[in-house]
Amino acid sequence: MLPLRKAYAEAAVPTTGRKFIFVVNYGGWDPTRVLCPEFDNPNVDMERDAGTTTLGGISFTDHADRPSVSAFMNSWHERTLILKGILVPSVAHENCLRLCMTGSTRQDASDWPAIMGGVLGADYALPHLVAAGPSFPGEFGAFVTRTGTSGQLPALLDGTILDWSDTPVSAPNSRAEATMDRYLERRAAAWNLATAPGRDAALGGAYGTALERAQSLKGLRELVNWSASSSFAEQCSFAVDALSLGVSRCVTVSFSGVGWDTHVYNDLYQSQNWESLFSGLGKLMDELAVKPGDLGGSLADETIVVVLSEMGRTPRLNSGQGKDHWPYTGMMLVGQGFTANRVVGGYDSLYYGKTVDLDTGELIDSGANMSSDTVGATLLRLAGVDSEEFLPGVARMDGVVED
Repeated sequence: MLPLRKAYAEAAVPTTGRKFIFVVNYGGWDPTRVLCPEFDNPNVDMERDAGTTTLGGISFTDHADRPSVSAFMNSWHERTLILKGILVPSVAHENCLRLCMTGSTRQDASDWPAIMGGVLGADYALPHLVAAGPSFPGEFGAFVTRTGTSGQLPALLDGTILDWSDTPVSAPNSRAEATMDRYLERRAAAWNLATAPGRDAALGGAYGTALERAQSLKGLRELVNWSASSSFAEQCSFAVDALSLGVSRCVTVSFSGVGWDTHVYNDLYQSQNWESLFSGLGKLMDELAVKPGDLGGSLADETIVVVLSEMGRTPRLNSGQGKDHWPYTGMMLVGQGFTANRVVGGYDSLYYGKTVDLDTGELIDSGANMSSDTVGATLLRLAGVDSEEFLPGVARMDGVVED
């Protein structure tokens, strides 16, 4: 799909105009199976039939059972950044997930897409849309929407949610609905005109904004398949629609496959998961590449796809041929705005993450750990958000940011 992608203009996208899709792989993947080839490390158990393939500046673990990985890299390595050896200082799933998404274990901390949607998502009806996977909205709960596991969002949009009421309620016809909409619009406008600056005016403004968003969503209810699905492919198509139609700035989707928490039969299950994941990612990028963006290029030119898992796996196999929890993981970014076609980070002989120079992204003994909060601060900068406001004192990886 590379020629098709290059047919679109290479648009310069301002940070505040970038869109994001977060692909969360909960359970703890083994990054050595794709992102982090460690064949030269005698302390890491690698697959016997696998090898290292290098395309441009990207080296990855290649295997005959994972053709979708090599196909993806062939098409997209020029826009791919791999981060390896990211420290997530825990080995408990929930703690690691919260650390990986918020940089903190605080219960009130907001995750990266919630912050992106809340700070710079005023023009979107649903600034951060969660199709599936985790969400830590924190103070930005008003900007985060879940599709719902039982079709709550589509039922709300088409009015069938009234049928769920214990008390029988008749839905208004289209004429009555239009009359009610006009009445609410007039009331909101009158409130804003009559209210002096202060708390009441702020509430009136928030109500007016909410009403505008509701009207926007009603106009799109026939254009988007709002039904949540466990299918990764359907989640990705839904995410593309939401970004393409200007509904959302950030969408979170989730891939679980046959389960990432491979305490037994690590090689078998991890291989199946990585193949299925990259098959879905390839289709996601193809869809983004054929959707027009806002600046004359494709949606792929304006969207950063962040692929992550909350932890890694131990370097050695256990007695059940599985691998246990490990506090170092990897991440993949696909898009623009960062130094792509590149791998940043690495592992030492004990499979601990190496330190890097945050100003260049190069490995250096006197550098800093590439920790989950540092990565988060960098993602916020890519979105045009001042990371210092949310992660005070946390350094960014400015060496991987192009703007």
